[in-house]
Amino acid sequence: MAQAQQASPWKNRAEYDAFTAITQATDSNQKVELADKYLTDYPETKFPDKVQEMKLQAYQSLNKTDKLEETATKLLELNPDHFAAIYILSYLTPRTAMAQDPAKLDKAAELSQKGLGLVDALQKPPNASDDQFNAQKNQQKAVFHQTAGFVALQKKDYSAAATHLKQSSDLNANDALGFYWLGLAYLSPKPPDYDPGIWAMARAASISGPTALPAATQNEVKSYLTKVYISRHGDEEDLPELLAQAGTSPTPPSGFHVATIDEQERFKPQMVEQAPARELTVKAEELGTFTDIRNYLQAGGDKEKDTWTLLEGQVLPLPGRVVSATSTVIKLAVSPEAITQGGVTDVEVTLAAPLTGPALEIGKDIEFEGTISAYTNKPFLLKFTEAKVTKRNVTR
Repeated sequence: MAQAQQASPWKNRAEYDAFTAITQATDSNQKVELADKYLTDYPETKFPDKVQEMKLQAYQSLNKTDKLEETATKLLELNPDHFAAIYILSYLTPRTAMAQDPAKLDKAAELSQKGLGLVDALQKPPNASDDQFNAQKNQQKAVFHQTAGFVALQKKDYSAAATHLKQSSDLNANDALGFYWLGLAYLSPKPPDYDPGIWAMARAASISGPTALPAATQNEVKSYLTKVYISRHGDEEDLPELLAQAGTSPTPPSGFHVATIDEQERFKPQMVEQAPARELTVKAEELGTFTDIRNYLQAGGDKEKDTWTLLEGQVLPLPGRVVSATSTVIKLAVSPEAITQGGVTDVEVTLAAPLTGPALEIGKDIEFEGTISAYTNKPFLLKFTEAKVTKRNVTR
């Protein structure tokens, strides 16, 4: 019996030629045009996934993000376990407008978990070395963990976010964006996990080269880090050294710790030892008369000093004879010697408010009350402020 001829996968030679033209096209735009025409002309093709894969590769070379998302989504409709489509959508979601769509975030989380399950089952290409293949798988795992961590960060599940983003950063130690998200995962909870968070932020701000953050974002990260560091440490004195360290290592040194304000001696109040207070040489009861006050204030040394310590700011009532007077300042003779000599002033009174009523008469006695504010020694003059006249024309 003649062997049955195997059925051709092509509808006709024209379909075969159209498919071959896609595979041979070297221009990415042309490849997309040929692929779209093929899918329109042959909707029942047995190779829709192969055609979509070629479109995906073309859009990658053209860097058309929206078309990459669209094509990868179609590939997943054809094959829910299509690894390249899962990988591309996982990578794109945190970096595009898709990150604003809760449904797409949920889908990205689902795909990243599926990708982590598939990556270890990948077969090594014949032309790749073991080291190359392992490096490729680590890069893919880093992306899947990063996406899972990013989604958890958006959902404020900071513990899960930190776990995934730490795994991603361990696998890809030069990805500044991953360290930035890792820093947020540590610093966003209340209370924050300061030490690993500050290190991750410093690492994110210090990475240079093709995996660095854009300049504007890097400046924002440095500004945020500075505020956090100062709130924790008290100032930014040691921050430049920390940034330099983080620029050379993805992991902090053993025992790394940002000392808090309370932990630093330089921020603790310094206790100043005060000498015990000296006992005054004068007692208040010794200053019973104006003459006593004058004599003690003219005594010099500790006696004069201590007398003034007791008197300054005290409110005192006194009688006196008017030597001169304006509406606000009255000069008086208070001591018997000043009154006897006539025209001698030993007290000056500044009123709290201008005097009302009849003017004070020179040579008449009054009583006043005021706050002792200053004095001169020789000739002696005791000054009062915030005073008021309590009696006029006092008879002695």
